Amino acid sequence: MKRNVILLITIMVLLVGKTSNAQDYDFKCGRSSSDDVCHVALMVPLYLELVDGEFCEETPNNKMLLTKPFSFLHFYEGFMIAVDSMVNSRGMNLDLKVYDVDNDVNKALTAIGDPWMAEADVIVGPFYIKPFEKVKEYANQNNILIVNPITQRSNIVENHPKVVKVKPSLESQVIYLESLIKKHYHSNNVFIVGRDGLVDDEMMVQINDVVENNIDEVSYVDNSHIVNVIKRHQKRWSMLEVDFDESDFLTDNVSLNIEMLKRNINDSTSFKNYIVNINYSRDSLHNVKKYASLLRNNLFIVYGNDKIFADEVVNKLTKLTEYYPITVVMLPEWSKFDRLFNENLMKMKAIYFDDNFIDYQSVKVLSFVNKFRAKYGSEPQKQAFQGFDIGWYFLNACKYYGADVEDVLQYFSVPLLQSEFHFRKNGENDGYENVFWNVYQFRDYDKIPIELKITTE
Repeated sequence: MKRNVILLITIMVLLVGKTSNAQDYDFKCGRSSSDDVCHVALMVPLYLELVDGEFCEETPNNKMLLTKPFSFLHFYEGFMIAVDSMVNSRGMNLDLKVYDVDNDVNKALTAIGDPWMAEADVIVGPFYIKPFEKVKEYANQNNILIVNPITQRSNIVENHPKVVKVKPSLESQVIYLESLIKKHYHSNNVFIVGRDGLVDDEMMVQINDVVENNIDEVSYVDNSHIVNVIKRHQKRWSMLEVDFDESDFLTDNVSLNIEMLKRNINDSTSFKNYIVNINYSRDSLHNVKKYASLLRNNLFIVYGNDKIFADEVVNKLTKLTEYYPITVVMLPEWSKFDRLFNENLMKMKAIYFDDNFIDYQSVKVLSFVNKFRAKYGSEPQKQAFQGFDIGWYFLNACKYYGADVEDVLQYFSVPLLQSEFHFRKNGENDGYENVFWNVYQFRDYDKIPIELKITTE
């Protein structure tokens, strides 16, 4: 933390001698006079005007970490580790210029007023939408690739071919949901759960379409498996002293004749795969027992962005796992909800979609963490990983493809720390949008990534 304060002081000192509005500074690495120099501009909110003498004299504390100058500092630090690695390990000739651009449009105007900007190959930032709009127009006019590191809004790439959006939109989750169902859950009953006021109606329609197009009409279950399942349930009911019919068994909205199943033990029985839409506000989960299967997996796709709703659904679905085999896909971003008990998530075999997934057992992640600790004396936050990934990807692309980087984004790939970039264009005149989502499942007290193949064409 103390070293972070020192870093901010150093950045402020670098501004001395420049005009009062020039919130920038240079890193010239390698042979800057060479023809293969990459010119990169980073526009990141540093709020350097707030880093005055009084700020620097304060004793470092947790309250200081909540001040504006620390808002995006970890992103900057992660980006600079990528810069160091590219220059020192890969021999990149880099002319990097950093501009302090926050949500003040005047800072953005000052930045694009710098004559150096005309030489830029790539601009990363600004982070806030109004300054970004100004710089985006400048980038389009001057044929410069501009990267938005933070917004999920797809409309920023519409009719702006020089814009690259690295945060995937929620709509692109449907691509991965389709792949997930095709690969693993096409023979399941499916329950689509939403709640009034907490769902995107258009998104729910898309989810329903994906399910209808990829679920098998019927599934076949071996009679031997059915008989074994029935025996387990009847044994449990006997222990609980629950009355039941020993000759019939109700599941999947059908009644099964147990003696007939035993006589045809080597055969199989077909079951219709139901698609059940549930409005949680009106129905809760009352319809589940009517259609759910005791014999095979039931897939729940729960869509909602409210913590209270998430808690309620998790509690009720966890109780259902005592009777039914289920898997729950939690959309759009339940990874942002804390205190959802891992024990419950494992019982539900919960599946998350996350744009940031950091595997702290990974060698490359551990290496980054150690570098970050050594250089900055603190633990890297998520922004640090994001900063590194964006820096590492676009600096590599710039090094190897220079002015042609825009033409290869749909195919270019390098290993990253907490995500991947799969870029595609929605229209010929649009910019590139990342559509990649990490998909992982809670199993064996761990988060296990699910490999899914999609196309970005």
